[in-house]
Amino acid sequence: MPLNRRRYQLWLIGGTLVAGLYVFSQLATGSTPMLLMSPVLEALHAPANWWQSATLWFSERRQLQSDYMSYRIKVEQQAALIQEANSLREENRQLRNILDIAGMPGYRWHAAKVRGRSPESMSRRLVLEVNGVSRDDVIVSSEGLVGVVDSTMRDHATVRTIFDASLAVPVTIPGTALAALARGQGNSIAIDFIPVQMAPRRGEVLFTSGAGGLFPPGIAVARITNVEPIAGRLFVQTTAEPAAHWQRDNWLAVASQLHAGP
Repeated sequence: MPLNRRRYQLWLIGGTLVAGLYVFSQLATGSTPMLLMSPVLEALHAPANWWQSATLWFSERRQLQSDYMSYRIKVEQQAALIQEANSLREENRQLRNILDIAGMPGYRWHAAKVRGRSPESMSRRLVLEVNGVSRDDVIVSSEGLVGVVDSTMRDHATVRTIFDASLAVPVTIPGTALAALARGQGNSIAIDFIPVQMAPRRGEVLFTSGAGGLFPPGIAVARITNVEPIAGRLFVQTTAEPAAHWQRDNWLAVASQLHAGP
């Protein structure tokens, strides 16, 4: 009970003091009383000023955050548009290059959109969106051979690439009598039947020879990466990599052989 009475007395004294100062400030007319009262009045107005400043600061902070988020969204939208434009520009370049190789006689050419890539390391198969193609039609990029059509379904085709061990491509070096076979090994290409005396240099490019009639002649197939003679053998052990970097292409070309009528 004494504690409550003491608190009541303190509140009463504080209220009386504030009321007295207010009345004094209203009645005082001279400069001296006003000067004497100015520190007290400033102290009384300080909490209101602090509150106003804090409210303004939070308001400005919210506005800055809102402006920042709007700017960030615009930047992300611009980046997406730039990326899309670059992708379309690259696809147009690939299509123009594909049109440059479509002049080989004896074949009908289709442009095919790449829709999927197999995760299998030993086959690297592709799924293309294309119509009017058949099994064993040849797939090429603007840089070289990719593989052959393995199966078709409606408007899609599955492709065995030159990494597939089941695919053997007759190859040669133009201007020579070399007749070898390029065979997929999953991550590389083995070149079989290269005689020791005809061993190619590292970096030389092998092209389709046209032997067997499946692949059009003159298409780049593989670039030599290693040549190793083996004692007692007639042929060198040769490995290569694809001449074409088709793994990142979005468009490829399909060559369907034209059969002469009866």
